[in-house]
Amino acid sequence: MKLKACAVFLLASMALAAQAKTFDGKRKGVIIGGGVGGANLIYDEGGSFELNEFSLAINFKGGHAPSESFEIYLLNSASVSQDVGLFDFLVIGVTKYLNRAGKGLFLFGGVGLAFRYLLFADLQVGAGVLAGVGCDIARHWSIQGDILYTNLEPGMFSKKSSIVSYRLTLNFLAF
Repeated sequence: MKLKACAVFLLASMALAAQAKTFDGKRKGVIIGGGVGGANLIYDEGGSFELNEFSLAINFKGGHAPSESFEIYLLNSASVSQDVGLFDFLVIGVTKYLNRAGKGLFLFGGVGLAFRYLLFADLQVGAGVLAGVGCDIARHWSIQGDILYTNLEPGMFSKKSSIVSYRLTLNFLAF
């Protein structure tokens, strides 16, 4: 939790310290955004137990765009469900817009650490990957679909498991 708080503080400090011209409407420089939507979580606990359920999907993104068509960022993506609990994924990611002006279709992906928290259970941690595609629907707004996959190490009370999450989110990006 402290890692998330530090990341949010660092990104907020960068945005506040930047000159006003940073958010000039060009997709270049500091970027900050987030999104909300739905996800289908598939949780597999070592082949002995599988769960497939709908969940709330949220994300927060902050980073830098060295050009109008390329972004590098830190992404915190989470899914919350009743039975799986909180599935949190901290990703170092990149986005490539297929149009040189940074509009229209884009592809994105990244690697990172995944965490699964369940009330009255232990924390599971693992490495994972993210891949997706999106499309701008208006200035600063996009719809994106992605797939998150992770293998989680066994905890004190749980077996080695994996999670696949198919997500669809509506996103806002300040640039």
